[in-house]
Amino acid sequence: MKILKVNEFNKNIKVEIPLTKHTGKIRIKERIKYTDFGIPVATRKKPFNKNMYVEWQIGYDIELNSPKAKLSTLNNYELSFIAYNGKRKILYELSEYLYYFRRMRIVGTQEINELIDYIEKIPDNNLIENLYRIYKSNPVEKRINGISFLESELKYPHLIHDFNNGFFIIAEITIREKQKAIGIQPMLYICFPVSYLADSRGNSILGRTANTNETAVLELNATNEFIVRECFKIFGMLSKAHKHDVLEILKLIRSKFP
Repeated sequence: MKILKVNEFNKNIKVEIPLTKHTGKIRIKERIKYTDFGIPVATRKKPFNKNMYVEWQIGYDIELNSPKAKLSTLNNYELSFIAYNGKRKILYELSEYLYYFRRMRIVGTQEINELIDYIEKIPDNNLIENLYRIYKSNPVEKRINGISFLESELKYPHLIHDFNNGFFIIAEITIREKQKAIGIQPMLYICFPVSYLADSRGNSILGRTANTNETAVLELNATNEFIVRECFKIFGMLSKAHKHDVLEILKLIRSKFP
């Protein structure tokens, strides 16, 4: 998501979170417990409440010359790297936040080195893409409205990580089939309560519905920067491609702030 403002004096980052445009990146959902299956919410019709949360398929890069490159505040060649797929990428979302945290000295050289060391030591056979598979049950015959079908079930592995705060903020990893290639791909989502958001004036959004095309603000600062670092660790263990890319990003950031 787009950065609205980086305040180096107060050492925080304001990130824009859409409340009405439910794209593949951001969805507002509702559930009672973190283990429940979240149901998407029509935020223009139903008031925000404490059981609603943001599901964010967070990323860490954008292709340098793509139309979406303008979403990054670090859209320049000097802060680019060659990704696992051979394309030149720039820092976006997760890597943007880490870059600014490092520039504001919220994150130090030691933390960057520890991340690199941790990810480099993950063996390929311990990458999540090599640990899990999608399972299909044996088909059984079932008749529906007079037509015979073979019914089976697909089971997609799902992992939940608590960011050490009582499951208020969690990471969810879902393993799915690759869309444009053979194999599986682990996808990382960050989930946090809508109560963590504020409107453009800094007020809570709870108890009311969303306005047309409304966006809210999420503040990242020294109290929650550890989530950014933890996400780098998780991305580093998802797949060989993710491991390569986040290591390139971490080494790039380290080179800018030795």
